[in-house]
Amino acid sequence: MDNKKIILLTHEYPPKRGGAGVYCEELVFAARKIKISIEAWVPHYAEKEVRIHNLKGSQGWICSYRLFRKILKSSPSFTSSTLLHFAEPGSLRAMIRFGWLFKKIPSFIVTIHGTELIRFCKNPIEKILFRKLLKRAKKIHVLSRYNQIELQKICPKIKDRILLCPGAPARNLAGNDAKTEDSHDQVTKLLCVARIHPRKGQDQVLKAIENLPGNLKNNLECLFVGPVVKKNFYEKLRTRAMQIGCTVTFLGDLEDRELKSVYQSSDIFILPSMPRANSVEGFGFVYLEASSHGLPILAHRIGGVEDAIKDGETGILTNPEKPEELEKALKTLLVDETLRAQLGDAGKEWADIHSWELVAKNLYQE
Repeated sequence: MDNKKIILLTHEYPPKRGGAGVYCEELVFAARKIKISIEAWVPHYAEKEVRIHNLKGSQGWICSYRLFRKILKSSPSFTSSTLLHFAEPGSLRAMIRFGWLFKKIPSFIVTIHGTELIRFCKNPIEKILFRKLLKRAKKIHVLSRYNQIELQKICPKIKDRILLCPGAPARNLAGNDAKTEDSHDQVTKLLCVARIHPRKGQDQVLKAIENLPGNLKNNLECLFVGPVVKKNFYEKLRTRAMQIGCTVTFLGDLEDRELKSVYQSSDIFILPSMPRANSVEGFGFVYLEASSHGLPILAHRIGGVEDAIKDGETGILTNPEKPEELEKALKTLLVDETLRAQLGDAGKEWADIHSWELVAKNLYQE
């Protein structure tokens, strides 16, 4: 390994959950594990073992400008071996807005998670600055073929610098322990892990359950894990949950240890993300986390989800515009334990071949 120094910049980081934050934390940990010199500039709420840039971590103009000023102030200490990594939408947006003010910008790479491809192209001026920044990047990391294809549409000239390399399960949530056998083993546990938001499709889960035969609902328990982002949506879910004929529990935002235990005691994982005007499911680490615990997956065929789930092998993908497909797939998994086991076993193998160390090597080493 050479003397290259990586500085990863992010406006999202644990303990706040979110795919971009997981990506940044896991990448920093993996890079250090394989002896890559990396420093992380993270929001004020993050863990103490990483450098704090004392920003709120938003995509607001003030936050963007403050990060730009910090980079500018630190730039005299950068050397020819310094490599900046704008690892999520907040830090990348700061550079789109103010990066053109640098007389000489250090070498840098960027990561595109998915939603940027929509939001950064809505404003014509921001789209132009986005494309210019991409052309200056040394590498552009994407996690799915969907992101790769959409990015090439926006900026065809960067095709040769796009690195497609999926992520992996979060190390503290990966399924490396024996499955927990619940004392009420006649009950099938259906698990959904995501922030409570219309884009994540929790209402589609309840709709699919609602139309199941009574004998299947009587032996079904549905668990929702995740923070409430849209309160009105959450209240509608709670009201509907009381009327569908099976036990529905909202567990809130759990600590890693608690969430891992829930994974271990569940039977089926479901997360039918929905298409939205301003966002997209760019990949979905949570699908690999569930697969690592041997859970068969139910999801919608949308965005980059097809790179996280092998349709018909580790899970079942359905059309988000045809809710009857999700209902049919759920019914199939509830009655066919053999299929559940086959999909779950294949899922464990699939999750095991994904590695954050591999991502760090491909991204940071020549």
